[in-house]
Amino acid sequence: MTELQPLKAPTAAERRTRILWLLAAVITVTAPHSLYVSPWVSALLIGISIWRYQLESRGWRLPSAWIKVPLVFTGLAAVALTYRTITGVEAGTALLIVMLALKILETKTSRDFTVVSAICWFLMFAVFLREQQLWALPYIIAGVSISVAALLQIRRSGPPLPLGSVTRQTAGLLVQALPLMLVLFFLFPRIPAPFWAMSTGGTDAQTGLSDQVNPGDISNLSRSDRVAFRVRFNGDVPPPEERYWRGPVMGFFNGRTWSWGDRGEKIDPVNEMLVGETYYEYELMLEPHGRDWLLALETPAQWSQSKSYLSANLQLISQTPVRQRIAYTARSYQQARRKNMDSERHLQAMQYLPASSNPETVAFARQLRQSAASNRDYLNQILQMFREEEFFYTLRPPLLGTNPVDDFLFATREGFCEHYASAFATLARAAGIPARVVTGYLGGEINPLSNDMVVRQSDAHAWTEVWLDGSWVRVDPTAAVAPQRIELGLDEALSASDLNFRRSVRNTLLLSQAFLSLDAINAAWDRWVLAFGPEMQAEMLSRAGFDEPDMQDLVLVMAVGITLLLAGLAYYLQISIRNNDDPLLTAYRHFCSKLAHAGVTREPGEAPANFASRAVATHPDQQQSIQQITNLYVALRYEPNRNGPTELQEFFERVKKFRLKKA
Repeated sequence: MTELQPLKAPTAAERRTRILWLLAAVITVTAPHSLYVSPWVSALLIGISIWRYQLESRGWRLPSAWIKVPLVFTGLAAVALTYRTITGVEAGTALLIVMLALKILETKTSRDFTVVSAICWFLMFAVFLREQQLWALPYIIAGVSISVAALLQIRRSGPPLPLGSVTRQTAGLLVQALPLMLVLFFLFPRIPAPFWAMSTGGTDAQTGLSDQVNPGDISNLSRSDRVAFRVRFNGDVPPPEERYWRGPVMGFFNGRTWSWGDRGEKIDPVNEMLVGETYYEYELMLEPHGRDWLLALETPAQWSQSKSYLSANLQLISQTPVRQRIAYTARSYQQARRKNMDSERHLQAMQYLPASSNPETVAFARQLRQSAASNRDYLNQILQMFREEEFFYTLRPPLLGTNPVDDFLFATREGFCEHYASAFATLARAAGIPARVVTGYLGGEINPLSNDMVVRQSDAHAWTEVWLDGSWVRVDPTAAVAPQRIELGLDEALSASDLNFRRSVRNTLLLSQAFLSLDAINAAWDRWVLAFGPEMQAEMLSRAGFDEPDMQDLVLVMAVGITLLLAGLAYYLQISIRNNDDPLLTAYRHFCSKLAHAGVTREPGEAPANFASRAVATHPDQQQSIQQITNLYVALRYEPNRNGPTELQEFFERVKKFRLKKA
């Protein structure tokens, strides 16, 4: 029998394989960030990765400190100059990628490789600072899997594992971690505003209604297919003409812009409102928009969202900006009004018009009002004008001048909902009738697969409220011009030239079904994962028997759950090891028991090489035998090409002949 040599250092091919695994993990976890960081950051990472692999392939030395230190300061300065800061989501992510790239240039030891792998985990987490959509799930699974596989390869003392072996080991580790992940997801204490809801600083970070209306604002918003919110009704679904989702109420007008200046005083809907018999109950899941309002079907009288109130304008107000996805239930009544009339001072404010703005409109309104029998008759004549004369509904209206209502009514006559709402409210005020513009959403598409109603940014809408007979009455002048917008939705009211390519494709039958299926999956992801916040967590614990659960209850239940999981995993591993009939492992345990009788006991989890070192220190006379048996065991256990019957039989014979006297 030939004598076994000590385990050799990794060969050049083995080192290249480890580098490739590490670089694969790095590229995988940084790929989504390339859409947001400056192009030079991604180019730097790719360039250094190629450089590092070439250094390993050609056997060249790694760059010295004289090269790396200037690169570090240059990278830091480049990030600061590009982003004007080194903090925040965008700049912080770019800086982390730059430092990761430079760290690759000094990967010598296993510890260096492990540090790079750890940075990859931080970069995966950083993705959630800007995006939590469904695509993040397969990305995280892929990133975690490749990172774990790379960690298995770079921490090995022997040659790299073949692809099949590393895949099985990675899958096994992830399956073992799955129960712990679920416990942490459901029981880790949630805070009302997670820091990943922070603004990224970009101009497109949040979309939605604004706190003011200029002609053209909602038309631009209505070109977007992004989801504004989802609704699930408990019972009857309102018909299309009743799907007015109330948002900001615009009461101040400067001649061109309507503004949400007056939030309105807080009212008690139970004691200060008269409601009819028809109501709708629903759960609404609102996308973050970064402003201080909630959306609700007209008119909300009950709702579950904490830190919110109903204003005198019958608008649901949030006391904190909506910076994360939230879900709440509500009940809205179709017939509802305040018991107490608005103050005379408030009604006078709702009649205000700047003295010098839109003079043609003011003159026309006063002349028309003189011939009308009543305020209601006057308003009906305006609607009849919109209905019978040549007014056009379009997303591409011409630009308006200094007096936009004059230009719209007497020149262009082409516009979107905010043009008609603004013009109608101006005509009402010019005749002394209090009026205001209300913005929100109109419509919604039922997804039969998820039973949700999806309201998109393209459903954004503006209408008018006028003061008649002691209460505010909704008047939607858009219905006079384009009734199909109210009854059938936005797409039916637009010409073929106004429909963009995405929405034209979505309206085809086959692709529409695909969109609905994807939307149903997204709805489930949003409802059960992204919207799982403090309220849902507290409700889950309440159903489990905790009355008014607090942070202490969460920590206690989480600690108990983790303890039980770890105990169960330990028991499983112990049983699996005990039932393992692997003859190689059995023979090695027999070798360890011989050393234990001689006074050298192997510690739980102790590596064979470390155990052999301790045994040799106690029995130096048996150094050769101990080292040969240990080397042979490691080779047979961890090197797939060293498991032939000849070497296995040699190992058995060496263990059988091994003898030691008690220390």
